Amino acid sequence: MLNEARWFAPEPEVRHAFSLCQVREAGTPDEWYDLLGVVRVPVDRHAPDKLRAGLLPWALATLAAGEYGFGRYHAGYSTLDEDGEPDKSLAGEDINWSGSGVLVPAEGLTELDGRLG
Repeated sequence: MLNEARWFAPEPEVRHAFSLCQVREAGTPDEWYDLLGVVRVPVDRHAPDKLRAGLLPWALATLAAGEYGFGRYHAGYSTLDEDGEPDKSLAGEDINWSGSGVLVPAEGLTELDGRLG
């Protein structure tokens, strides 16, 4: 056993991503998510929670730049499976989008402003 070498397969790299989905038939029993896009994001091993804070600003910038219409959207921060699809959810944001900005109840404006910095 002392003169024996063992090879260990390297652990596969865990990939992380932001994704954006449009929630179809929102609020009904037939609700489903239409995946619009996935963007791989690098993870700082010393501060992995930094990405969670960046999810909502990224999603709002993506919605604004993409000229997405009125509706409910879901932004997710997750790991990716071997096919590059979202796998294990790490954080999520539900967004009610007017087509040009976020729709929030008046009492929710202060909270949203605080989260966006």
